[in-house]
Amino acid sequence: MSEQEIHKICKKYRIRNYTINPDGSIDGDGDVDLLHLNLTKIPIKFNNVYGYFSCSYNNLTSLENCPKWCKGAFFCIENNLTSLEGSPI
Repeated sequence: MSEQEIHKICKKYRIRNYTINPDGSIDGDGDVDLLHLNLTKIPIKFNNVYGYFSCSYNNLTSLENCPKWCKGAFFCIENNLTSLEGSPI
């Protein structure tokens, strides 16, 4: 994924204050709210999030692309998850 595509996705989902890492993942410098967006997949690969991360109330079946680490809380209720593999440390 190009940096332009990453910026476009971040803008679409109102993700601000982020850094793009060499592997194409992003570090969020604040909260990430992907709540109630009817997502079937997390649209971008996260690495670290220095706030809370919420992907609740979607149609996710996996936690692929979720952050590896969150400083704040991690919320993923009301999805269609079959496993917690991919959840933050």
